[in-house]
Amino acid sequence: MRLLVCDDHKVLVEALSMILGDFGHTIVATALDPDEAVVAAREHQPEACLLDVYFPSGNGLRAIRRIHAVSPDTKVVILAGSINGGLVSDALAHGAQGFVCKAKPIGALIDALDIAQRGYLAVDPLVLKDARRPRVQIEDPLWLMETLTRREWEVLRCIVDGLSTQRIADQLGMHRTTARTHVQNLLTKLGVHSRLQAAAMMAASGSAEMWPVDIRPRGVLHTA
Repeated sequence: MRLLVCDDHKVLVEALSMILGDFGHTIVATALDPDEAVVAAREHQPEACLLDVYFPSGNGLRAIRRIHAVSPDTKVVILAGSINGGLVSDALAHGAQGFVCKAKPIGALIDALDIAQRGYLAVDPLVLKDARRPRVQIEDPLWLMETLTRREWEVLRCIVDGLSTQRIADQLGMHRTTARTHVQNLLTKLGVHSRLQAAAMMAASGSAEMWPVDIRPRGVLHTA
């Protein structure tokens, strides 16, 4: 199988490439971030892409549709340090064909690639059942918080603090266009249409304990 491997850890990319090559697969390209993966997918048209979830620049799931746009036949199999129903649900919603935990033996990854290449969902049945369970937002309006990357938490903090796009960019050391993209991705993930709605959601339903300790906004959230 012709494969594209994308992960921000270069050592892992090299190790996976070597092991998958030993199993008879051809690594047509590697990438260290989602943007590189999209470019490589356009150029090489791989049969499958192994794609990490979390990158310093954002969530890898956002690249799935972009990869399919330039290479429609590429099956995207997500790699993650841990698996839960919410994350798998989000990955499948973006068009992923499979989901594998990095802690699993290499055989699980090989099986997942084979299953995905044949057009089936390569996801553990129990996790898939949980992923497809209806999410009752009235009971748990913030269940998607478990899928936020650290960068998305930082952007959310800036939104709760009332910062403009330019001030978010300055605060987080990024270009304004990058900040705007992060804001839009975050609003989409939370299912809201404006920063005000995102801040109101956190004020109404969030608690200080759900935030990463070093990212919590000051004097905004009530405690549980």
